[in-house]
Amino acid sequence: MWIAGWKRLKTANIFKCYVNKMLSFKDLEKKILLNLLEKGQRPILKIAEDLGVTRQTVAKKLEQMHNSGLIISFFPKMNPEILGLSIQAYILMKEDPRSDYRKETEEIVKSFSQVSEFQRIFGNYDSIAKVLVNNNKELTDLVKKIHDLNGVKETETFIVHSTVKDKPEDPLKKALT
Repeated sequence: MWIAGWKRLKTANIFKCYVNKMLSFKDLEKKILLNLLEKGQRPILKIAEDLGVTRQTVAKKLEQMHNSGLIISFFPKMNPEILGLSIQAYILMKEDPRSDYRKETEEIVKSFSQVSEFQRIFGNYDSIAKVLVNNNKELTDLVKKIHDLNGVKETETFIVHSTVKDKPEDPLKKALT
């Protein structure tokens, strides 16, 4: 009986160590992600030094998070105006409810290079596209193309006057802390 109890205790301690190791990995992952969000694209070595782990550990964690789909890309955030994309707008669309028309609309709108985001929404409209264009003529031409799609019944366009906050990382930071 003493041996069986000792084995259970040993197994429980092994399991406890395993669980603690898993929790520390999650903490490490959070710290790596917060480091990236707060300090931008940094060399893996600098992240490792900040966190007190090896460069290999950070590289492995980043690869695991990328393979799992948690990290989608390491895309740099750029200023579109410097690239000549001086107009940002949102195009709201009312669409035909038939799924084949919606699928066609999705495929075509996604193919427009001016469209940076396209989402399905709830409310008075069915979808919204965020667009970046060089000038009013390019925006007008794009809106006409979208409005002419079979599945689009109506559009309404909102041109961004000024951006007060552009921090998509803030909700991610909150979720990690």
